Amino acid sequence: MKKNQPGVVLRFQAKPGKADELFKLITDLHYTGDPDGPVDWAVSRDDDNADVMWAFEFYRDQESFDRHYSNPVHDEPHQRVFELLAEEDGLDSSMRVGVHIVSSS
Repeated sequence: MKKNQPGVVLRFQAKPGKADELFKLITDLHYTGDPDGPVDWAVSRDDDNADVMWAFEFYRDQESFDRHYSNPVHDEPHQRVFELLAEEDGLDSSMRVGVHIVSSS
């Protein structure tokens, strides 16, 4: 990873009984061969709540990040992800925060 590399941090709360399906789907989506997809990524399970997934994705550059998130081919798989998510107080329980690398190992 390099300084200023763009990325996202994602938090997803799965519906009860759907966490394993969510983790598998998210992992599989990282192996689609998308040339604009993340070049570095990690999917993590929350230690305090096994239904919560944290994902960290980093992209080659801002242009590939923009192309990836604007590509309509991802609409259907992303919709499948949203269908597995729980609602909290009637609101979507997901979080997506844009980030950029400051430093890395």
